[in-house]
Amino acid sequence: MRQLFRLVPLLMSAPLWAAPAGLVLTDDVVGPTCLNYLGMGKMPWEKPLGDWVDREGKLYGDKPYASQDIKPQRSRQMVELDLTALVRDWLSGKQPNHGVLLRALPGPLAGVLEFHSREASDLGGRPMLKLQWKNGERSRLAPAADTFLDCTSQASLGQRKDLKLSGRQPILMRFELPRAESELQSATLYLVSDVQYGSGARLGAFRVEPPFERASSKIEQGLAARYKRDAGLEKDPAVLFTSGFEEQLWMSRWSDYSLRSEASAVSTDPERGFAPLSGKALRVTLAKGKNLGLDLRYLFAKEGQAEPDEIYFRYYLRFASDWNPSLDGGKMPGIAGTYGRAGWGMRKTDGYNGWSARGGFNARPAEAKSVAGLTALNTYSYHADIRDASGDIWPWGKGPAALLENKRWYAVEQYLKLNTPGEKNGIMRAWVDGKLVMEKSDIRFRNTDALKIETVWLDVYHGGVSPSPHDMSLYLDNVVIARQYIGPMQP
Repeated sequence: MRQLFRLVPLLMSAPLWAAPAGLVLTDDVVGPTCLNYLGMGKMPWEKPLGDWVDREGKLYGDKPYASQDIKPQRSRQMVELDLTALVRDWLSGKQPNHGVLLRALPGPLAGVLEFHSREASDLGGRPMLKLQWKNGERSRLAPAADTFLDCTSQASLGQRKDLKLSGRQPILMRFELPRAESELQSATLYLVSDVQYGSGARLGAFRVEPPFERASSKIEQGLAARYKRDAGLEKDPAVLFTSGFEEQLWMSRWSDYSLRSEASAVSTDPERGFAPLSGKALRVTLAKGKNLGLDLRYLFAKEGQAEPDEIYFRYYLRFASDWNPSLDGGKMPGIAGTYGRAGWGMRKTDGYNGWSARGGFNARPAEAKSVAGLTALNTYSYHADIRDASGDIWPWGKGPAALLENKRWYAVEQYLKLNTPGEKNGIMRAWVDGKLVMEKSDIRFRNTDALKIETVWLDVYHGGVSPSPHDMSLYLDNVVIARQYIGPMQP
């Protein structure tokens, strides 16, 4: 398995974000890039070209664990970096092993270095971490993964045979450490460079610290906190609509339902790993060769309510065991004001004809084994500043809470406030299990106050254009539309 760093809990202090079980950040097709620590869902670094901590524990500090000057010469150069202090912290659990970041330090040496990667044809040039134990034993470790970051590329560079290092190209490496049977005496990283350009570089080693290590763990509670398992929530004066899909004719409670939908209320479904949240749930299937799974809408005007300018919308989501968007992403439930004119299906918006902000899901590349069983969510929006006929994707990238595992229930909530007509002050927020995963406050949805929030749209759609390559299902339950933040259900 090609991997850069695995999200594991600290042994001495728990991480602020509870990462999905089995999540591995990789140097494969969804591996780190200049802007993102995970390409699937575009989970961003806080600072382009990676986040690091120095040996004194300072974020973006300038005191490396080890450093070495590498000047140009005609013969092969061997670099040795003493990482004993860093590896001891990893082995003891004092720090999580997210990897080591090698940076070119500021100074007169401002050239470019090329090192052999773990994919290099020259086996003797590949990186190695040598561990010397106090009991006399030695361990020689090849990288579990290595890559470098370059802002001229949007793709992961982890499959290259070389690793470039310069002021604009740091290197990331991770080694899978063995269980310590003895106290560590020393840890040395060996790198080989056959080519150096310009004046060379001064190389420094730092500890990788992805931004989720610093993200808030706060769970925002809302209306649902007053009602155990949502019982009686429908009577709250701030609530406009609820649906748990318990009725035989569940679709009759909604304003509009497309008969082309592949949806049914179920209480059991063992073939797909279903476990009920609260009674029945709505199973939605993206059938092989088809695009549409569900088109279900709550239309405010049709239900005798004034179309609002802002609204909260929460639903519970569970991906089935067969959920595997390996070919393409698609659409998920969200909020819209299309009025049958624009804002979906390549019908470009101009601020007068319509808008939409549906949820979405990213493709999960089949070759990216590191994220098997995980799905990244996003917002797919048609707005007044859209450039193309298709919508813009806004990642839910504030933390791995927006990476959802199959066979688990999640509370997904969205808030939308329309902009003052013509101004860029519209707001979109999203939470997963009460954790803020997306916030955008500079949106121009409309140029006229004739456009309102027309509908809450339960849309499940594969693509784009490409149909689903296989049957895959998800479940929806405990839908709530309200004037106030709703929050996750209380157990």
